[in-house]
Amino acid sequence: MPFSLNLDLAGAKDKSLSKLLLSSARQFLREYGEVRDLALDTKARSIRVEVLPVGESEPIKVAVEGYGLTTDSTGRGWLTFTSLSTSREWLTLLAAKVLPDKRLPLPPGAPMGILQSIL
Repeated sequence: MPFSLNLDLAGAKDKSLSKLLLSSARQFLREYGEVRDLALDTKARSIRVEVLPVGESEPIKVAVEGYGLTTDSTGRGWLTFTSLSTSREWLTLLAAKVLPDKRLPLPPGAPMGILQSIL
């Protein structure tokens, strides 16, 4: 009788990366609110984030689909995406207007080589 071990290595990797990114997101966004949850799906190239903004009683959910990482000519790292939606229609509309290039700057000093290889 063969021994079968069904490990979801991709799922385990995504959970570990999600925890790491959650910690970073909490530091990066702390003045704007509490990042309650972050879930990364490297296969689907999606990121889900839940944030409780300062002064608000209900969290906002953000979904980023089709993400990628790129570096510009200055060496600045960017998170690119095909779509971004939120649990607040007005915020989704605002994001579309202020992010027409569908990219978000990463914090200065982000280790782009490492990030690109694991994400």
